[in-house]
Amino acid sequence: MTAGVAYSRMPGGGISRRPLHVIILADCSGSTKGEKIQALNYAISDMLTYLQEWERDQEQAQVFVRAIAFATEPRWHIRDPVPVAGIRWKPLQPVTRGLTNMGPAFTLAAEALAPGQIERRALRPALLLITDGLATDPPGGFEAGLATLLAQPAGKAALRMSVAIGEQAQSEALNRFIGDPSVPVILAGRTEDIADRLKAVSLAVSKVSETGADRGAVMRRLFGPADAVPGNVFDQDTIV
Repeated sequence: MTAGVAYSRMPGGGISRRPLHVIILADCSGSTKGEKIQALNYAISDMLTYLQEWERDQEQAQVFVRAIAFATEPRWHIRDPVPVAGIRWKPLQPVTRGLTNMGPAFTLAAEALAPGQIERRALRPALLLITDGLATDPPGGFEAGLATLLAQPAGKAALRMSVAIGEQAQSEALNRFIGDPSVPVILAGRTEDIADRLKAVSLAVSKVSETGADRGAVMRRLFGPADAVPGNVFDQDTIV
């Protein structure tokens, strides 16, 4: 759904809500097999339920969801933007012996955020990277994919967040993906923590998308103190 999507309109023809695109990048490498992938599917479904409730209670944004499943290679799990109000989450499946190559997933997301793929009046999109391990990209692969993502105005402007499943998944690479010291990597130390962490992510996405939202203040309130001096994420609240 790009510029041709039909949005709800106010009396007189004005468009009442602005699109807010959420792209989930989910690690489906071989190490997610079993309890981890089950917990992740439950947590994503729960997070989307929260976003549905938030969308119903406000008048600013209309939320659209896409998802990329990545391992050795990425693939679209949800290719076209689906309104969150009507989404039914199809469970992710792990890739046997799949690696954790993140760069190609960033490149795939960049294609979806290219000019003409995101409406000019859209709110800044949200990208959520979820992984249970360190990046296994060949030399330069992670950096090349991230550079491609950040070369897109919508990719650079996006709220980029990351959830590390297990302490061993935390890395400087995730901080580089986020690109904002006021936004920490969110740690789910145990599989049973994943749902709580993704609910916090959904809160962050909803709060930061509100007009006049202070990204640093939102992140400190949800995830603890940050060293960065906060800025107003909606000084210019569109992607261009």
